[in-house]
Amino acid sequence: MSSGPNTSIIMDGKRKLNQFGDYTDVSNMTVDDWDYRWSLDQTKFHMPVVHPMLKKHIQKLTLGKNRQTVFVPLCGKSLDLNWLIEQGHDVVGNECVDAACKQFYEENKIPYTTEKLNGIEGVLYKATDGKSIKIYRCDCFDLSSKLCGKFDCIWDRGGFVALPVKERKRYANVIKSLMKPDCRYLLDCFLVDNTTFGGPPFNCTEEDVSKCFEQFCGIQKIDVKNAFTKWQESWGIKTFIEEVYMLKPK
Repeated sequence: MSSGPNTSIIMDGKRKLNQFGDYTDVSNMTVDDWDYRWSLDQTKFHMPVVHPMLKKHIQKLTLGKNRQTVFVPLCGKSLDLNWLIEQGHDVVGNECVDAACKQFYEENKIPYTTEKLNGIEGVLYKATDGKSIKIYRCDCFDLSSKLCGKFDCIWDRGGFVALPVKERKRYANVIKSLMKPDCRYLLDCFLVDNTTFGGPPFNCTEEDVSKCFEQFCGIQKIDVKNAFTKWQESWGIKTFIEEVYMLKPK
């Protein structure tokens, strides 16, 4: 495990505060870096409610169909997972930190087993009480349809905008490999000033989404919201806009 980041990011002679409340350069966070943040309980990004955009757009995501297979990349211990199960869907998550996986199952009182993944470094967490929820604890770039199958729906609640910007196209290719031909991909993004705020999340415009996905997906912006709160104000920024997209394979 990493002993912790120790490099500050400087812009125009000023250090940039990151989401975790310090001045470490988080623009190239690794799996070990995320593990380190979870070890410090620096998880304010965890939403204590089901994501409002998921609840608002669930019918568009599932087309009102029952028992859809839903993939949630970089899921943390999100309450969205259990909520999707309660809606009658089969849910598969991906997370790179063991602590997040364990906390999800334990806090939701779901008994589980673990087994090592074949061919890659990682662990499969699997419910044993009949609930259809699995979490692949591994680097998201090690995911493949051979490992976890393909999905009817994908709910990306912050994975795309939490990764280093230089990794976005690589991530998009992983997502592509996991999409069924009629898959719906609900993507949550933000407009944020990273010239003063170190991240994550990292700014993502409609053009950024298009650059990564337009070759193989149709893209539609379906929602925009002013998501600015006291927490974002503490980052030293003045605006924080949430934008939601629906993507479908061409």
